Amino acid sequence: MAGAMATGSGGRASMVDQMVVHEKLEVKRGGSLLQQNEHFVENRTCRDVIWAIIFIILAACIAIGTIWTIIMVYSFENVEEAKDHKVFLKTHENTFIYGLMSILAAGLASAFFSIAFLQFTKRNTECVVWTSLILGPMCCIIAGAYIMTQSWLLPGIWGAVLVLLGGCLLACVICCYKDLVPMTVLLLRTVIHVVELHPSIMILSVISALLAAAWSLACITCLLGSVIVDEDMMVLIKSRASNSPGKAALVFLFAFVYIWGSLVATNTAHTACAGVYGRWYFGKDGGSPVAQSLRVAWTTSFGSICYGCFIVAVVRAVEQLVAYLRKEAEEDGNCVLAILLKIIECIIECAGDIIEGITEWAYIQCAVRALGFCDACWATFAVWYAASIDSIIAACLIDLVPFLGALMVGLLSGATGFLVYHLHVVVGGYNTTVFAFCFCIGFLSSLAALMPLKSGSCTIIVCFAEEADFLRRKAPALYEALVQKQIEEDADSSMGSASSSRRGSHQHQIQNQGGQARDVRAAPLMEMQPQGQPQGR
Repeated sequence: MAGAMATGSGGRASMVDQMVVHEKLEVKRGGSLLQQNEHFVENRTCRDVIWAIIFIILAACIAIGTIWTIIMVYSFENVEEAKDHKVFLKTHENTFIYGLMSILAAGLASAFFSIAFLQFTKRNTECVVWTSLILGPMCCIIAGAYIMTQSWLLPGIWGAVLVLLGGCLLACVICCYKDLVPMTVLLLRTVIHVVELHPSIMILSVISALLAAAWSLACITCLLGSVIVDEDMMVLIKSRASNSPGKAALVFLFAFVYIWGSLVATNTAHTACAGVYGRWYFGKDGGSPVAQSLRVAWTTSFGSICYGCFIVAVVRAVEQLVAYLRKEAEEDGNCVLAILLKIIECIIECAGDIIEGITEWAYIQCAVRALGFCDACWATFAVWYAASIDSIIAACLIDLVPFLGALMVGLLSGATGFLVYHLHVVVGGYNTTVFAFCFCIGFLSSLAALMPLKSGSCTIIVCFAEEADFLRRKAPALYEALVQKQIEEDADSSMGSASSSRRGSHQHQIQNQGGQARDVRAAPLMEMQPQGQPQGR
């Protein structure tokens, strides 16, 4: 393996070699994993198989429950002899069936509108970036102002917080992010360029959206079926989670199963997209890179995906349970408990965001180097620390673009599902519920369908941090922008180091001790100086 490293790109060999001898054990461990695993090896071994087996068993149970519910709907022939809950089911059969049809229609509509949004973004990149930056804070301000008009105390407080948050975000966009938009536009155009080279990646996105919609539909079908046919389940649903441990367990379990399956569908597409972009970056996109990457995501790396999604789903399910308890406290007028639960919810949400962010970047290593989930996390930490790409991640605002698209697609999908339901069933009291379900289905499915935007940007940044020379040949304009950003960071770090060196010999010694780590971060930058450019060009 060392010989292969020596014959490879000089940037990667130098980068990984410095990680291996780094003083921090975490960086050293991640560097060793990168050194031992070359990117896109031919023969991959399956990783974290046990988690794939557990998820497959759960998926089989959900499928059986869905089929049983559907059979149960059409199994009652004599309504007069049926029990009360069976009479209720027959009476509301049309509402139940057409409600499921509306949710399915919302899922299909989300796939169509997601593709349309990708096409629009390809032709109007700069407009989409600016819209995602400005419209988000403005919607936050408008929503907060609307909530403040409510008569209750707590919603008014949260509304004021939303207005303040939206104002701060808008100020950040105007004052801080304005200079970062050109680099974001270049990165987004590069990502869309790969979509143009491999248009079948859109089919991959549609498959992911349909799988996410199917999983959501199956979970809702199982829940509704169990509620309708089981009187005890109906009583449990009507109880309060704060007084019933069974209700709290049900809320957690449903949220966990729903989120785990949705995350697996989403991150499977994310891993496959990362493989496509990684193959393009390293020039190994011959043949059918989309099919090869999809096969890796659903076979050798599927267990690692299930493992990471399981961790995130547990945290998110706890967050949903706390949010449910907070809503009950608000209904009871218990302001102190509601505020306390809101603080806990925010802490859990922040922890979930951190864990989810780590897993998303770790899946790139699973796709590129066939690492297991835990090893991929170590490798991701090493790349983050040694390459100092955290500021580049902050500069890339592409994450807002998929959210904007998912919000728009969610509204259109909700309207589509509501239209399908309203054309067949004219019953008051269910319209808002149907629209809410369809919006959630469309929003979550669209996030999966727009995965190439986020996955491509993350993969390109990681690959640039390890082997920048490949990007110089693939996208020279983006390469120059990222190099300029690192030069600016290096200049700022040098000024800070020079200023701190004047504070005494003790701090000067501390600075020297940190110099080794600083050299590791500067390694890619040293290779980007003019004397190395003729060799790449």
